[in-house]
Amino acid sequence: MKINPWIILSIVLIIIIIGETIYITTLTPPTAPAAKPTPPSRYDQISQADLIKYALDEGVALSYGMPPGWAHYGIQWKFFTEIYGIQHSDTDMGSAVVVATLEAAKGHPDADVADLGASYAMIAAEKGLTDCYIPPHFDAIPPEWKDPNGCWLALYTGTIGFVVNVDALKAKGVPIPRSWKDLLKPEYKGMIVYQDPTKTATGLLTIVAAAYANGGDVTNWRPGLEFIKELHKRGNIKSVPPLVPTADYQKGEIPILINLDYNGLTYKYTPGFPNTEFIIPEDGTITRAHAVIIAKGAPHPFVARLYLNFYMSDLGSLITSLAFARPTRQDYTPPEFISQLFPPKELYAKAVRLDEKKLREVSQNISEAWSSEVLPLAGGTISLVGNINGFVERDPVPRVNPYLLEKAMPLILQYISSMKQEVSQTNYVQASIYNSLIIADTQKEEIG
Repeated sequence: MKINPWIILSIVLIIIIIGETIYITTLTPPTAPAAKPTPPSRYDQISQADLIKYALDEGVALSYGMPPGWAHYGIQWKFFTEIYGIQHSDTDMGSAVVVATLEAAKGHPDADVADLGASYAMIAAEKGLTDCYIPPHFDAIPPEWKDPNGCWLALYTGTIGFVVNVDALKAKGVPIPRSWKDLLKPEYKGMIVYQDPTKTATGLLTIVAAAYANGGDVTNWRPGLEFIKELHKRGNIKSVPPLVPTADYQKGEIPILINLDYNGLTYKYTPGFPNTEFIIPEDGTITRAHAVIIAKGAPHPFVARLYLNFYMSDLGSLITSLAFARPTRQDYTPPEFISQLFPPKELYAKAVRLDEKKLREVSQNISEAWSSEVLPLAGGTISLVGNINGFVERDPVPRVNPYLLEKAMPLILQYISSMKQEVSQTNYVQASIYNSLIIADTQKEEIG
């Protein structure tokens, strides 16, 4: 049988080509995976799909001072983690401890984001402990509530007032206090709790708010300090904890707690808590902003930015409002079914919007004065539970009010649906959003 030489030649050429291809392939190094870009300083420097992709690669969000029992964080993190499939862990601590912890870490923190009072956020930014990022709706935040480069952002506000266990006072035949002056009355002996001003912004705010009620202001804070001293001298202070004492309040062990409206209103409308009223004192108080920062050298910088984008979205603002914190975004109005549950607007109008920069200037002086003048009077009222090496125990999780969750669900589903369309390029996130829809719609009792 005669074989066509052209066929033989063709086979030989094919073998040679295949052999050379294999040889060249072995000499060519494999293509290296694309390097992760530098984290953006603005939301519009990266597409949302790419931001999600890099955040999913990181997969974890670590925070300081964002426990589920504080303000809106239980709800915020629940939806964020369910939508994006990113795990979250928090180490709870007060504002002063956040700054000290970040400073000790020297650019290698164990957190991506942190919640702290705006004055402490300014300190952290000045010390170079924050990463600058401008999220969506940045222009809708008033200038006094943000760094112009996004090195810190005040994202929600709260007003200092009295969280009152109504039944506890009724049992003792004591009226609900309506003013700071009322708190000096002997019938409130051993009933009042406020937070440690050396460890928390809320404690500092208590002194400043009392100053406004007694003829002072943020720079003339001594009238507030003298008022607190007088409460201690009269024995009206029950304890001074380093963290908002939700568990003790829930158990009915605190008749009067000086704290922020979003905590008091959450207690009031949450099943399983005492019969509660939140009182805005008639003789004056303050409204202040809380900030969120990205830690310098955050281990998960893309997750941190994705979280800020989520926080500033309409869904994030709605969730913030569900926990009675008021977003600083001036282009967002909470639904009426939420806003009608707050105290009357005319009472809020009496609250002075705190100048955070001035508070920043005097905060150290207030802390030192309290330590030297009030602490010796406090005796056994200072609570050190969980305060080990600057860390405080995690606050328990108050349940989400089922009524508010049910009322908000149509809006929540609408926002999640819009987010699903925005991130449709990322199949993993699409699946996560679909799961979130199912969870949100069928497990209200578990969420609540």
